Amino acid sequence: MGPTLHRSRRWSLALLLTLLAGLPAGRAAQADRAADSEIGVLDGAAYRIDVPAHWNHGLVVFFHGYQLTAERFAPGPLPPDQRVVLARGYALLQSGYREGGWTLDQSLRDTAAVERRFDARFGKPRETLAMGMSMGGLLTLKALETEPARYAGGLALCGAIMPSDRLQRRAFAQLAALDYYAPGLLGDPTRVPAAYRPDAAVAARVRAALLRDPRALHTLGVLVGSSDPGVIADVLAFERYLVGDIERRAGGNPFATGSYLFLGTGDDRALNAGVRRYAADPAAARWLEHHYTPSGRLTRPLLELHTLHDPLVHADVGAAYALLAQRRGDGAEFVQQYVPVSGHCTYTPADVARAFDELLGWVHDGRRPEPGLLP
Repeated sequence: MGPTLHRSRRWSLALLLTLLAGLPAGRAAQADRAADSEIGVLDGAAYRIDVPAHWNHGLVVFFHGYQLTAERFAPGPLPPDQRVVLARGYALLQSGYREGGWTLDQSLRDTAAVERRFDARFGKPRETLAMGMSMGGLLTLKALETEPARYAGGLALCGAIMPSDRLQRRAFAQLAALDYYAPGLLGDPTRVPAAYRPDAAVAARVRAALLRDPRALHTLGVLVGSSDPGVIADVLAFERYLVGDIERRAGGNPFATGSYLFLGTGDDRALNAGVRRYAADPAAARWLEHHYTPSGRLTRPLLELHTLHDPLVHADVGAAYALLAQRRGDGAEFVQQYVPVSGHCTYTPADVARAFDELLGWVHDGRRPEPGLLP
């Protein structure tokens, strides 16, 4: 799938899950092959290392996004957005993580094991950069905040760079709103069966229900951030899986919605009066706070690239993080830029290449990128 479709407002559930993982759906036929590529398994987690023929002894550690299952790697060319790294002389390593889901701490440990493998085989790189998409953007942020000595800078793409409890509570609240308009359609968001999968059939049921109720379609469109019934349905179907995954890992419901207000929907009064309210389990809430709440303590440059209209991870995450870093006195180390398109992680390889080049200019020459909307 080429750049034109990547920028489309309409994307299927299958494409959504692909983009969440940070793996573009299309792979170019003529790929620059790495001089050395290694695929293997470390402690139950698949990994891949690619070193270009013209290696400059720099390394990019790539964190993929949220997936339902662990990533497995196959021989062949890398996705276009990752090949821009090789084209600039950098090696690239990535872990598939030993399991899918919201596994931030384990994902960092799995990736660190690949870094040690890289050092043992190729030697310690002269510099290491972090890069990740979606949940991988949050992992990039966490890596820079908690282990700054390991990284010279980072690039977060459509990064979920806000407190996880706030980010996922928004998803939970959207499911509660759906249950208000279509009772029982997806069921209680605190009781998601472990066998549930956000497949096309589920998304089709949600889309049909929205099309039968214009008020529900408008309200959920405002909350999700899209006017496309298919996009809204895909997001809600996926969010139900995500919420269930987090609740199982947390050991209970971490989402308190007693004081949550729905605003700007056109149906605020009725929705806020009629939606079911939920109390959080304190231990579960603490688990989600730990996995992960950014500190704003940033001593390495971080560039975050977001689409302007992202229905899954809203673009306002960057503004919130900029304020947090500013309060810490580290605001100069963070920049967010926006691509004027719709969708989650709907970048072209050229967008990623430009952002990566700007990060290199910042890290090497102190040229801080200009924040804001890109052409």
